Amino acid sequence: VILTEQGVKNLGLETVTVEEADFETTTFALGRTEAIPETRSSLSSRIPGRVVETKLTIGTFVTKGDKLVLLESRQPGDPPPVISLKAPLSGLVTHVDARLGDPIDPEKAMLEITDLSEVYAVARVPEHQAGRMKTGTVAHIKVAALPNEKFNGELLRFGTSADKASGTIDAIFRLPNSGGQLRADMRAEFSIVMSKRSNVVSVPRAALQGEGGSRFVYVKDFDLANAFVKTPVIVGEINDRFVEITSGLLPADEVVTRGAYSLSF
Repeated sequence: VILTEQGVKNLGLETVTVEEADFETTTFALGRTEAIPETRSSLSSRIPGRVVETKLTIGTFVTKGDKLVLLESRQPGDPPPVISLKAPLSGLVTHVDARLGDPIDPEKAMLEITDLSEVYAVARVPEHQAGRMKTGTVAHIKVAALPNEKFNGELLRFGTSADKASGTIDAIFRLPNSGGQLRADMRAEFSIVMSKRSNVVSVPRAALQGEGGSRFVYVKDFDLANAFVKTPVIVGEINDRFVEITSGLLPADEVVTRGAYSLSF
C-alpha cells in the first residue's frame, strides 16, 4: 500500500519497532474496587453542642487539619463557647450526618472521611486459577468508569471463603490511586499475569489484522517512503495488550499499530 505523506497524516498512522521482549501470559477476571477499611475515619465532638457552621459536603476532598465544623458548646456563657472540629485525616468525605443547627453529642459521629490514595481491587478468580497465583502477582486493571486509564495492582491475599455457586474466590489486589480518580464499587476488568517468558517477538494487538489462519500486519517499507507491506504472520499467545508472533516478522521491522485497520481497505 503506497500513500502520500498527506494520506499518512489523514489516517493517523503510528508504528512501533518490533523487538524481543518479555511476554506475559494472563488470565481474565471481573471484579470491583473497594475502599480499604482501615483508611476510614470519623469526626465527632468530645463535648455536646450545636452545629453553628459547617463545610461538610459528600464527595469533597479535605486535608488533615481543615476546620470542618464550628460547634457551639452547651456550657453556660454569653455567648456560649464555640469550638472548631478539624479533619482527622486527608481524604474524601463519604458520609455526612450533621446539618446546620443539629444538636451533637459525643456519641454521635458527624461524618466519615475515607483516604483513597490506595484502594483494593477485588477480582473473582476461578479456584483452579487461584492455585497458580502467589502473593505479589501483578494484574493489569481497567476500570469501566475510566476507559482511558490503566492501573497495575499487586496481589495481597485471597478472600476467606470461596463462592460455591460460581466456583470463584476473591483475589484482593492493592491498587495505588495517587490521582484520586478511583472510587469504591467501580466495575473493574483484570488481566492477571500468570507467567512471563523472555525474548519473545510480539506486537501490540492493534497491529494484528485478519481472522483465523489468515492473520497479517502492515510493515513499513525500508526503502520506499510512505509504503506499507501487507505481511502474513503466524501468532502464538495473545494477552490483553500484545500478540506473540512466531513467524513472519524480524526484530527492527516497523509495524503499523494505529491505522492498521484503515490500511486494510
